[in-house]
Amino acid sequence: MARQSSSNVERGAEILLALGNAGMGGMSLADIAEAIGDAKSAVHRALTGLAHYGFVEQSGRRGNYRLGSAIYALAQRMPGIGDLIDLFRPALISITAGTGISSFLMARSGFESVCLDFQLGASPVQPLLSGVGGRLPLGVGHAGVCMMARMDKESRERIIEINAPHYEQWQVEQDTIRAEIEMFLDKGHVIGTRKAAGHEVWTLCLAAAPGDNRYGETAVSLLALANSVSDEESQRCLTLMTEALPYKWFGFKA
Repeated sequence: MARQSSSNVERGAEILLALGNAGMGGMSLADIAEAIGDAKSAVHRALTGLAHYGFVEQSGRRGNYRLGSAIYALAQRMPGIGDLIDLFRPALISITAGTGISSFLMARSGFESVCLDFQLGASPVQPLLSGVGGRLPLGVGHAGVCMMARMDKESRERIIEINAPHYEQWQVEQDTIRAEIEMFLDKGHVIGTRKAAGHEVWTLCLAAAPGDNRYGETAVSLLALANSVSDEESQRCLTLMTEALPYKWFGFKA
C-alpha cells in the first residue's frame, strides 16, 4: 500500500530531495512516486504546484522531472548590504567590547574587499583600512584571503595573478596567501600578520564555509599591533568571535 505523506509540505520536500539526488537526468513521475512511497496522482499534483513556482521543471511534454532554476536562484541569493550591517553590527560590538580590539566587517567587491562597518577598540589600529568604504586588494588583508578561500582553486589563482602587483607593493608573498587559504579551509579561520605604515599588524579573521551564501561574501576581522596579542589572548579572541558571529563551521578536517 502506498505511504501517504503527512502533509503536502512534506510531500513537496521529499520530491525535491529525490530530484536533488537524481542529478540533471531527473526522474519520471513513476520513479518519483516509488522513491518517496506515495501515489502517482498525489505526486503529480505536487509536481504541478512546484513547477508553477519554478522549483521543478520537465524536459519535454512527457519527459523526466528535475530541479528548476528557482531552486538555484534561492540558493545563490545574497542578502542586501543594509541587512548584512544590521545582522553583524551587534556581533562587532560584542567582539570589540570583549577583546578591546577593533573589529571590521568586510565584503567582496570585485578583486577587492571593502569595509562595510567597524567598531574601534581601546587602541585603534587602522594602518590597513580607512574606515567604512576602505578597500584592499583581495589577499592583502586576511578578510580577502578568506573570501578567496571560498572560491574554486582556478578562480582564486586567477585573482592572485591579477593582484600580484599589489602584493609586491604591500610586501605580501603569494605563497603566504596560499598557505593562509589552506589554514582557512582546514580550520575555518585565518590568523596572520601584515606590514603596513611601519607597523606589523596581527589579524584574526572568520568567514562562512565555501558554498554557504547566507551571509553574502563577507568576513569579519580583528586588527591589533602584533606585539600586543599573546597566543593565549589570540585563542580567547577566537573563542569570543566564534560565539558572537553567525559563521558556525570549523574547517574541512582531513
